[in-house]
Formats: sequence, C-alpha cells, structure tokens
Amino acid sequence: MSLEKVNTVIEDFTKLFYEMESLALKQGIKCLTTTELHVIEAIGNQSLSMNNLSDKLGVTMGTATVAINKLSTKGFISRKRSDDDRRKVFVSLSKKGDNALTYHNNFHKMIISSITKNIETENLDIFTDVFIKILENLKNQVEFFKPDVITNFLIGDSVSVLDVKGTPVIKNFFAGMGIKLYTELKIISNSHRVVVIETPSGEEVEINIMDAKNLIVVKKDI
Repeated sequence: MSLEKVNTVIEDFTKLFYEMESLALKQGIKCLTTTELHVIEAIGNQSLSMNNLSDKLGVTMGTATVAINKLSTKGFISRKRSDDDRRKVFVSLSKKGDNALTYHNNFHKMIISSITKNIETENLDIFTDVFIKILENLKNQVEFFKPDVITNFLIGDSVSVLDVKGTPVIKNFFAGMGIKLYTELKIISNSHRVVVIETPSGEEVEINIMDAKNLIVVKKDI
C-alpha cells in the first residue's frame, strides 16, 4: 500500500468517525458541540487544574478558559479554587457532565463494536499492533514540532526561530545578529554557560545562556 493510500484511508476514517460522532451528539445532547464534548472527555472523572487541562487538550490557557466558561454556563462543569493557592482553579464534571461523558463513552463502545463486527480477531490484533506503532510515531512527531527554548535542543539540531522574548534591548541584540522570526539556525555547541549557533550567513555566534533562553525555536527538519 502506498503512502498516499495510507494518508487517504486515515483521512477518510477521521472524517467519517467525527461525522458519526457529531450526528450522535445532535440526537443525544443537542446543546453540546463536538469540541465541548472532547473537553468533557479530557476532564473525565478527575479534578484538573486549568494548566493541566490546557496541556492535556494541547491548547492555550485562553482557549481552555473560553471552553470551560461555556460548559460552566451550560451546567456541565464545576469550578473550585485551590485551598492552598487561591490563584489556581480546578475543574471537574457536574452530574450533568458525568451523564454526558457516559453517553459519549457508550457511543464509542457501540460504534467500535459496529465497525469491527465482521473482522476476524486475528486481523483486529494485527491492525491494533500496527496502529499503536503509528500512534507512537505520531506522538514523537508532536514532540518534535513543539516550540522550546533553544538551550533545550541538541548539538547539530537545525532550528527555526518562532519567537524572540525579553526586553527591547534583548530583541535588538538578536536583530543585530540577523536573528528574527523564522531565521534558521544550527546549534554548534550547547553548554551551561554559552550556546554557539551558526547563522544563515555561516557565521558562528556565541550567546550567553541567559540571553539564549529568550529564543523560542522549533526543529526545522523531520
């Protein structure tokens, strides 16, 4: 099977699965969107801080807060401030949220049972093993593309600048080296004191570790 066919199969499965999920949602819990249901699923039976929830969903704190505000207004979410740190807010499912989660979980069990009923157990086992490997590779790629400070990358890594933090002085300091958004750099050395990078012009530049931590980058090559 060609990579193009693999891509088509995965895309078709994803589209059809979410289409069925959306249709089932409209029949069962009409006031929820698919996205809101996935937030409920992420919380599950836990009490999560907003930081943990945003990390679990892979979204910004602002996006998570908007979703929680809507779910709270609809009565699916309960919020409570931490007794130890009043700045921290924990979210959990209300009774209504528990019912929505149960409905969602039952739907998943029903649909998986339905779409696999004519497939032999041996073939399902093979499919599961292969798909687990695909998921592991996908998780690795997600980690690969996560932005981070340049000091956390390895010698030899090629990176692209996504953000330059710090004061205007720091930003001007990097601009003077020709380092700005989307500048491609190569890490020559990385120690506790300095990071040496190669700029697009081929020049090697030494940056002290504190200044280097203002460079937010992502790996350039897969």
